[in-house]
Formats: sequence, C-alpha cells, structure tokens
Amino acid sequence: MYKMILLFLLTGTLANKAMSQPRSSPGIGATLERYMEIQQDRIGFSGVLMVYRHQHPLYVVTKGLASRELNVPLLPDATFRIASVSKQFTAMLTVLAMEEGKLQPGDSLASFYPSLQGPQWRAITIRQLLAHTSGIPHNEGIAGYRTSTSRLALGREQALQAIFRMQPSADNGYSSPGYFLLADILESLYGKPYAALLREKILQPLNMQHTGVLTGIRIIPGMTSGYHQLGDSLIMAPYRDQSLMKGSGDLYSTAADLQLWNSSLLDDRHWGASARQQLFSVHNGKLGYGYGWYVNPGRKMYWHGGGTFGCSAISAIYEQEKLSIVLLSNVSVLPVNEMLADIEKIVLGLPFDMPVEEPVFRLEDEQLNAFTGVYVREGQELHILQQGNQLYAKMGNRPPFAIYPKSRHEFYGKKVNVRLIFKDKGLDAEARGETLHFDKQ
Repeated sequence: MYKMILLFLLTGTLANKAMSQPRSSPGIGATLERYMEIQQDRIGFSGVLMVYRHQHPLYVVTKGLASRELNVPLLPDATFRIASVSKQFTAMLTVLAMEEGKLQPGDSLASFYPSLQGPQWRAITIRQLLAHTSGIPHNEGIAGYRTSTSRLALGREQALQAIFRMQPSADNGYSSPGYFLLADILESLYGKPYAALLREKILQPLNMQHTGVLTGIRIIPGMTSGYHQLGDSLIMAPYRDQSLMKGSGDLYSTAADLQLWNSSLLDDRHWGASARQQLFSVHNGKLGYGYGWYVNPGRKMYWHGGGTFGCSAISAIYEQEKLSIVLLSNVSVLPVNEMLADIEKIVLGLPFDMPVEEPVFRLEDEQLNAFTGVYVREGQELHILQQGNQLYAKMGNRPPFAIYPKSRHEFYGKKVNVRLIFKDKGLDAEARGETLHFDKQ
C-alpha cells in the first residue's frame, strides 16, 4: 500500500490503452507546442522534446534557455546531463560482456572483490545488480550523501568503501550504487575505463558523437547550464560530483543522440534478439524493471527517467509503434514521468486533458499554519510543512514539493499533479481520477 500511495502522489501512470499508429500531423504538432508552452509557464520546463518514428523525426519542440545568465536560447542540438538514463548503457555493456563470456548473470560480488566482508554482500549477483534486486540501498544510504559525500571527488577505493559500508536488506528497491558496481566490474574485466568501453562498444558503432562521460573538469561543447527549482525560485544547480555516479548517472547526451540509441533497440538488427530479450524482460516484478529499463511487456514499451541537480530526463521506446520519445531538461526536478504520459497521449491520439495554469490565491501565514501537521493513511504518513508563506507536502523518503492554494481549503501541486482538499479532520488527495483520504493526527 505504501508503494501505491507514493506512486499515486508523486508519479503519473503511463497510458495502457491500445495504441494507434503515430504519424506526423500539424494538429498534433500544434498541440505538443501548446502543451510545452503551458509546462514552461506552469512548472518552469526548459529543454527539448523529440519524437521519432522509424528513425525519422515526427516532432521537435524546444523551450527555455541554455544559459539564463547569457540569455542563450535552447536549440534542438543542446547537450544535457541525462542522470539515471545512463543506466541503459551500463546494462547493455554488461549484457554484451555476458554474451562475450566474460561474466555470467549468477556471478557474485565475491568473485570480483575477494576481500569483501559480509555474507550478504558477497552473495549479491550480477543479475541482482542489473535488476535492482540486490538489496543495496539507493544513494541516500551512503553516509552523509546529501550533505557532504555526494560533493566530494572520491577515488575508486574511497567510493567503494562508501558503498560497502552500507548494509544490504531484503528490499528489492532501486539502487544506483548497484550500477556503480557494474561499471567498476566492467572496467576490471576489460582493463579499460568505463568511458572507453562505452565509446568502443556503443557510441562509435551508433555514431553517437555528442554523448559521453562527465568528468566535472572537461568542457563539453553545447552543454546547457543547469538550474534547480527551490520553491518558486530558480537557482544555479547545486554541485554534485560525478565520482559516485559512475555507470549509474554520469552521462551527457543530446536528444538526437538518444534517438539513435533508441532506434537501435527497436528491433533485433543491431544488438540481436538475445540482448534485447535480456534488457526488456521483467526481472524485478516489484519495480517492473528489466535490465536498465522499466518494462511494460504487454505494451512492449520500455523507458527510464533520470533526475539530479540541473537535470530532468526521460527516454522511452514503443516497439510496436516503432516510436521513440526523448525529453531532456536543464532544470531539476521536473515531473518527466507525468509529462511522458501526456505526450504519448497527444502523439497517439488518445483522450487528453491539457494542463491549466491555476489562478493566484493568497492566504495569510496564520491560515497556512492551520493545515500543517501529519496526515495518516493505513500507517503511512503525509507531512504538510510550512516555510514562510509556502506549504510543502512530503511523503515517505521523497523530497518535499510545494503546494499552492486554489481556494481557502484546496491546494494543488505544480511539479506533482495532485490536489489536496483539507477537511476538518483530514484531507483528500486527488490525482489521476482517484482519491485517497488521510486522517490528521
């Protein structure tokens, strides 16, 4: 139930209806243009949307600025950080290594780190790392990650020590450190840096000339400046070092390069049936995750999002429709899953409600304070917090998001598409046509 509530409040569900065949249409193009304009005004979107079919562009929309300091507009060939979309590439490199006989899905960490202590750590397998079934915590499990560790330029041994200090659990949850370990193992197997392997086995064969590994030092031509939303303000993206993101979130790319990548995965001609089957089979039923991709097997739809300071990204392929959608932004953290769900409806001609910019309604600090507190549903807590003249909602371990008054008792989210209606002894949370009730403690 906890996972269901989190998904309900903090993500959108992707359309599951039968898909029609997409084709370029002036009407659809105009609708996408209008949709992206509204999202620019409503949630501060700045970035590029590209929709391809059969390796040919259907629609390209750009909004916002590559540099706000210099007032430089974004162009379709702008370069962005892609955060966890990077995992798609690490997964493919690992599958290729397995096909070359360099490792097996059941190989354990003990094989690659002989001095590793702890039976739980030693028993974790390559398969588990790929599918997020290892029990390794996500980045937040690393000591001091948010406050200090993520900002440090760690060497390999320091990064491994930070990861191995964590304690694996029985939870099959999403874990970026697991993908760091995959990248580290690949470097050991091939005797080459991850960046060189990526270039040799994927980027050069696909002619992806504008994709690579961020170092924090090298100047990347066309790289957009990164920004972060803090309440209703936009600030420079806080610094986060790349050293703990190896293989899990340290790549940059362009929308056009990601379209080359996605197109290569739409059939078996480039990578072969075995590789695609491994990537796009569900290996983690809890997350609906394959290897490096979220998977909807009935739809034959595969996608992955990513978000870090100065970056919001999502990339999706639709095998049956031979369709690819890439959405990249230099603003963090935007609701790209929800935007993808909207964009696919527009492109595929499904019923769709255009988002609206809500009118400004102001409440005094004392009025806002009356809504703060802890609201509970089946043992799970939704915290309503106040900072100055702004309310925030926080669910579980997720970061708080701002909510805005629409009337005296009704609030809405901009980055999270949810409405909260406060009542005498609780609140109703409405999203995607469903309502969940929380009681106030």
